[in-house]
Amino acid sequence: MVRPFERSGERILLETPIFRLREEESRHPDTGHQGRYYVLENPDWVNIVALTPERDLVLVRQWRHGTRRIETEIPAGMLEPGEDPLQAAARELEEETGYTAERWTLLGSARPNAAYQSNTCYTALAEGCRQTHATRFDPGEDLEVELVSLERLRGLVRDGTLANGMMLVGIFWWLERTGAVGWPGG
Repeated sequence: MVRPFERSGERILLETPIFRLREEESRHPDTGHQGRYYVLENPDWVNIVALTPERDLVLVRQWRHGTRRIETEIPAGMLEPGEDPLQAAARELEEETGYTAERWTLLGSARPNAAYQSNTCYTALAEGCRQTHATRFDPGEDLEVELVSLERLRGLVRDGTLANGMMLVGIFWWLERTGAVGWPGG
């Protein structure tokens, strides 16, 4: 039976505005193997599947330092401490795109990489989205809003235009909710 490792110590190795790197000293409960393990303490964040009344998907294009590319993604952002995922989703959608939604639904949550990350990624569905405000970017942000018809979505996933893994999970949950995903044996 799998059991939790026994932690004997920990320390913060690095602290940045968006994550902390924690080192843990832990012992395997059965073999006694002692090892060092590293965890990125990232904030929770929320991805937003935002649909206009015409059923266009609201996407954003922005520079990403990790890939060193301009990426096309669904709107997303970090949760503030104690913030509800749907509140964060509404705030981020308005800040990044200027859109507000008539209806909100929490579609699900996932752990981006449980091997070394401690956070959760939520996905919210925003329906009836209309542009009602000017965008309010953070000082290091520069985003471009793009509306995409649902007919183009599959092609954008297949050709790698939409490539962020957690974003694709959110799109999957939305498609599954609409019945567009057929589960084996179901």
